[in-house]
Amino acid sequence: MKDLVVRRALVGDMSRVKDVAIASYEHTFAAFNTRENMDAFYSENYTLEKFNEEYSEPNSIIYLALINRQIIGFVRLRINQEVSQHLGDNTIELQRLYIHPLHQGVSAGKKLMDTALAYATLGNFEWIWLGVWEKNFNAQKFYEKFGFTKFGEHVFQMGDDPQIDWLLKLKL
Repeated sequence: MKDLVVRRALVGDMSRVKDVAIASYEHTFAAFNTRENMDAFYSENYTLEKFNEEYSEPNSIIYLALINRQIIGFVRLRINQEVSQHLGDNTIELQRLYIHPLHQGVSAGKKLMDTALAYATLGNFEWIWLGVWEKNFNAQKFYEKFGFTKFGEHVFQMGDDPQIDWLLKLKL
């Protein structure tokens, strides 16, 4: 197996990014949600058109983790003012950090997080923040290892099920 490589995403990568997102989301959340809610979420948020829009969104960036030139994970960062009342205006959101379930445990998450933190630091952001489902204990432990702490909550709409995401922050 070749080394794990991280690179910036290209628009042509979005189909595979979408596939990784769905595989990761299924692995993490399918057991806790109805099939109808999962499918409703995908049809609204995880279409190729939506991923292409996100790729082109100003002030956002996607980095990929690859092994043998195969995309196994990604991280998406974007400027989003949702938490400005808590953290001020100099923040960046880590919107997604997903690893394909067949490739978890190869340090891709750590390498993508290191890349995200380096990007945020070079951009002179004061804070990086994210939302994580209150019942996603593995992700919470992962973020805690990097020093993220809880500062609030918001509702994440999963089909017809309003769920609670914890808001986590890290001072850069």
